[in-house]
Amino acid sequence: MKANVKDLTEILQVESECGNERSFAEFIAGKLRSYTDYVRIDRLHNVIATIGDSSAKKIMLTAHQDELSMIVSSVNDNGFLTVQRVGGIDRRTLLSQEITVNGLNGIICSTPPHLAKPGEGSKVPEYKDLYIDLGLPAEEVKKKVRLGDRVYLNTSVTPLLNNRIASKALDNKICVYAILVCLEKLAKLIKHNELDCCIQVLFASQEEVGSRGAAVGTFTADPDEAIVLDVTFAKQPDVPEAAELGEGAVVEYSAIFDRTLCKNLEKAAKENKVKYQVNAEAIALGTDADTVSILRCGIKTALLSVPVRYMHTAVETGDLGDVESAADILCGYIRTYEKK
Repeated sequence: MKANVKDLTEILQVESECGNERSFAEFIAGKLRSYTDYVRIDRLHNVIATIGDSSAKKIMLTAHQDELSMIVSSVNDNGFLTVQRVGGIDRRTLLSQEITVNGLNGIICSTPPHLAKPGEGSKVPEYKDLYIDLGLPAEEVKKKVRLGDRVYLNTSVTPLLNNRIASKALDNKICVYAILVCLEKLAKLIKHNELDCCIQVLFASQEEVGSRGAAVGTFTADPDEAIVLDVTFAKQPDVPEAAELGEGAVVEYSAIFDRTLCKNLEKAAKENKVKYQVNAEAIALGTDADTVSILRCGIKTALLSVPVRYMHTAVETGDLGDVESAADILCGYIRTYEKK
């Protein structure tokens, strides 16, 4: 199986608002049941699967499944909604965006430039100054929408040239997809029980509000080592110092990651002639890997990143070649695990 737009689009079109991931969890659990009967969804909507002999060394492959969203904080007397953010959605990009709340379509209001006060045109509105218009009278809005209801961006997936794709929620469903591509590449070994390790898969909830799902899910899985997949910044005109889009997944080195595991991922890439990149940071990188590494008695952890442009917007842009790179690196490592 090669990474492709059709399969990634299917994943991107299932909503998974942070803290409200149940529907996506059930959907993605169905995908994992192609490889094992041992799949569960926990109380935080984490999806945890065990593939292979559970008495063997356990390698956990994990990516967070939640996406950015907003939450309704009030309905004013004119029927307009106000919201607060759930996760770090970029409010610079929100004006005039289409949204959905409780199955109702709406738009985020934007003041016509003709009516903006001097100096306002260059300002980014605070969340308290953003309003959502559902096109309904106030009494109808109050019947159909309650405080605490979730709001998500209603955008399409856009295939681009050169094997690239733009969409909301590539952070982090592009990495969820990379793990699925890896499993499909290992399908024959899995079917014939020829793995030299036990693969655990954790699709974690609530990363965007503090890695809550990863903490609970990893504690449950109790792996010997973990490879965390998340997105990283890709070069764009105003971000020159970042990973190259289309040049492969990024093996991340940090003081908090297990150096031997990171080197073995590099070795797997080299031995299998997989394109990859390397990055080094002295400190934590703000992903689930930071949390996973210090759970229980400590877990050997590595971070494998997939480059994405325009992060935390509705047009995050990735390259399917980088998905393929991440999947092939994981496969190369797992296939030769007995040699580690």
